[in-house]
Amino acid sequence: MGGLVRGLTGSLAAGLLVLAVALGGVQWWASTHSVPGPGIGVVIGHFVASGAALALQTVADRRRDVVGGFAALGAFGVVVAALVYWWWL
Repeated sequence: MGGLVRGLTGSLAAGLLVLAVALGGVQWWASTHSVPGPGIGVVIGHFVASGAALALQTVADRRRDVVGGFAALGAFGVVVAALVYWWWL
């Protein structure tokens, strides 16, 4: 069960990084074509959130105790919070 949870949270954390890189590319493209993009704050916010989620996921992958479980929960929470904040609010 722990491996499944770590796999899920790791996939979500990696997916958030992919989203951040994609948003960075869209922002770069928009700035070179003089159109509004997502905004530098949104891009930075996604990179910060993905960094936090990946750091927590690293702890979750290395620790098989309660600390690792809470780190996985934290990674999940960071990803969900970032998606809710930047995409639904």
